[in-house]
Amino acid sequence: MSGTRRGFTLVEVMACLLVLTVGLTTAAGLIFYAMHLVRASHGQSIGMATAMTALADPSPLSTDPSLSPSGATTSGYLNGLWVERRESDEISLGGNDASVLVSVDVYDGNGGTCYASVTRRLLKKN
Repeated sequence: MSGTRRGFTLVEVMACLLVLTVGLTTAAGLIFYAMHLVRASHGQSIGMATAMTALADPSPLSTDPSLSPSGATTSGYLNGLWVERRESDEISLGGNDASVLVSVDVYDGNGGTCYASVTRRLLKKN
């Protein structure tokens, strides 16, 4: 029998555990960051679709009883997001046609993060 022993010293085991801990912590951080990016992009895509829906048809929103000086304002929850829709005063184009500037902002909750904002000039039939 030989007098040498085989195995790892305590310093080697501790160094291996340190490297493993740093690697696993980095991997966990990357996973949490990826989840944050997925949540943000999902909110933005749903927010833009909701903004385009509210731009075309304000009827799903509850009407705000107060009217702003520049036109009608509607707000409420749509698709689980807080939507604010504002219309400017109508500009008559002659006949039954009028032009109105519509602005829609979509938030994550009332006063939360703004996911989407759209402003378009629309034609209305009177």
